[in-house]
Amino acid sequence: MRLALIALALAATSARAELASRIPGLDIVTLDRLPPAPADRGDAAYCSHLASQPETAAGRAVQAQGWTVTGEVPFGTLTAVSFVGSFLQGTSGTCLRRDGNVGFFAGDKLTALIYARNAEELPIGFIAPFADSGLRLWSGDYLPEPLADIQPTAGGITVVPLAATEPVCHGTAEVPLIYGLPIDVARKRLAEAGWQPVPFQGDRSESMGLDAEIAARGVPEVDVCSGTGFGFCGYAYAGPAGSLAVTTMGEFGEDGSFPVVADYGVDCR
Repeated sequence: MRLALIALALAATSARAELASRIPGLDIVTLDRLPPAPADRGDAAYCSHLASQPETAAGRAVQAQGWTVTGEVPFGTLTAVSFVGSFLQGTSGTCLRRDGNVGFFAGDKLTALIYARNAEELPIGFIAPFADSGLRLWSGDYLPEPLADIQPTAGGITVVPLAATEPVCHGTAEVPLIYGLPIDVARKRLAEAGWQPVPFQGDRSESMGLDAEIAARGVPEVDVCSGTGFGFCGYAYAGPAGSLAVTTMGEFGEDGSFPVVADYGVDCR
C-alpha cells in the first residue's frame, strides 16, 4: 500500500517547485487523491486513545479512505492532516503508529503529501501547531520525538530541521531545543534561556529511587520517578513567563550520562 501511495505521488507533476524538504528521508510531493488505507489496522482498538475524531472536511475525507486521523491543524489557507494506517501495541499504554503521512487540503481536496521513504526507520506519527504559523512533525514511535518543522512559504510548503528554540506564552519566552539531551545538559540550556530550576521541597530521606540519585548528582529540581516502564522522571523550572515541567526517560547510561529529555510543557502566567 505504501508503494502504491508513493507511486501516485511521484506521478503528480503540478506545482512541485513550490514544495521542498530539507530533511533526508522525508519527501513532500503534489498529490490529488489518497488510496484506501491498509486493510490490516493492527491494534487500532487498543490504541484508539491516539486517534483524533475528525473535525474538518479534510479530516473526514482522510477517514473516509480508512485512515486514522492523528492531527488536524490550520495551515494558512489549507488544512494539514496527519494520519496513520495501523498501530502496534506496546507496553505501558504506548503504541507504534505505522504507515503515517501528512496531507495538505484545500477544503476536502488533497493538494500535497509528506511521506517517509522508509516508514520503519522514520515513522510519521502526528502534527501539532508550532510558533505562529508552522507545524511540528512528531514521530510515530512508542515514545514520540520531534522529527521536523513544517513552514509555509510564498505559495508553498517547506519541511525544515527543528528550530533551535520554541516561542511560548505568546512570544514572551522561549524554550531551547532540549529533546533527547541528558538532563544535566538540558538544564544548562534552560538556564541560559531564563528558566531556573525549582528544587524539590519534599522529603528524600527514605527514597531509594532514581530521583534521589539524580538529585545527589547535582540536579535537585527532580521530582518523582516512576519505578517501572520507561522510567519517567519529572523536573520543575520557573521563568518570567510561567513554569516549565520537563520529563526524562530512562536511567543513567553505562558511561554515567543522565536520563534524557522526552517531553516538556509550559504553564503560562
